Amino acid sequence: MRRLMPLAVAFVVCVVMPASSLAAGFSIFEAGAKALGMGGAFTAQADDPSAIFFNAAGLADVENTHVYIGSSMIFTGTDFAGVGPDPGFGVEETTGTLVFPPINVYYSREIKDNLVAGVGVFNAYGLGQSWENERNFSGRHIAYHVDLKTFYVNPTIAWRANDKLSVGAGFQGVYSSVHLQRYNVMLDPNGSGYFNVADVDLDGNSVFDIGANFGVKYTPTSDIAVGAHYRSRVTGNIEGDAKFAQVMTGTPIDDVIPDELPANQGVATEVVFPWLMSVGAAYTGVENWVFEADFNYFGWSDFEELVFTFDDPTLNVTRPQNYDNTLSIRTGAQYSYNEVIDLRGGYYFDPTPQPVESMSPFLGDSDRHGLSLGVGLHHKAMTIDMFALILLTSERSTEGMSSDQYNGTYLAFGNLFGLNLGFEF
Repeated sequence: MRRLMPLAVAFVVCVVMPASSLAAGFSIFEAGAKALGMGGAFTAQADDPSAIFFNAAGLADVENTHVYIGSSMIFTGTDFAGVGPDPGFGVEETTGTLVFPPINVYYSREIKDNLVAGVGVFNAYGLGQSWENERNFSGRHIAYHVDLKTFYVNPTIAWRANDKLSVGAGFQGVYSSVHLQRYNVMLDPNGSGYFNVADVDLDGNSVFDIGANFGVKYTPTSDIAVGAHYRSRVTGNIEGDAKFAQVMTGTPIDDVIPDELPANQGVATEVVFPWLMSVGAAYTGVENWVFEADFNYFGWSDFEELVFTFDDPTLNVTRPQNYDNTLSIRTGAQYSYNEVIDLRGGYYFDPTPQPVESMSPFLGDSDRHGLSLGVGLHHKAMTIDMFALILLTSERSTEGMSSDQYNGTYLAFGNLFGLNLGFEF
């Protein structure tokens, strides 16, 4: 049986923990359809305006003025199977299939022959979770709904020093918001089950938090390119309101809840969006083909804990997270069928940074394999890039180590489709 806590304390189990996405942890790597058609292996190529995300130095190869606009439709969800003692064997829960549409918008302009500037807007972290049958969901005392959004605004400039070397840099302003909901529950004194006695709602956002990005691209020969890109850590300083609404049960419990319910009040926390170092190499020595392999190293270990500060300091709490740094591998290829059509494919392996003890209804993460197919269509000054991606995962157990004492196995699933339109002026 789950441990019950006074209402004023129970709220703080609502941690700001984004839900599953198509990259491990709560990263969203889907920031350009050409790149994702090749599994996201794009650090060395980075030859369209999405270079602002994948490698700032590649922006130096984008001539004239370009607009590159796109979005993805992410179909994702999570299944959960419980074990004893809580929530118990035979308990099965699901989010069903949820749909999320992250965006990416880029603008670039060639200032002179060797200098290009641009700006990108994209969702680098986030997504959400919403469990079905929320009033009876067995983990509703932890969370039944979470929605985290980030918007990165990333002005960037790139300089081509010579025919072999380009460098680029920019700064990123990051706006983040979070919405969390959970029920507080109490055990019926007559032993007939649990009552939902309060609906707890946290809603907050940040001002723009600042970071930076740097990139380099080097082509030692006509058929080899190498690249490296660094995107800095950003800490989202989120402030908002915590609201506590009584849920009527029609029992004598209703008479005691008002005395236990905390007052609506302000709450603040910080969410760390990790740094990322990417290196890659591309080979074009086979006619009409491009091959690339990338390594992406995420600094997830900076995400050590979540500290909540309430107007009422007796509610303050710290929850350890203790994420691990991860190294993901992305590979991809493109075949230019003719001057109009490019065909693409890719694969990636993205290990989870999340330790088993922090798995919860907010996020039950596991290692991920992604398989992608893509196509590029070119007509005069217009480009259409499209891709489809399937996510392959396996069940992952909390191994009886859940810090919320909510144990079982999680299985994430997902498919994704994306499209970008490019225009050259």
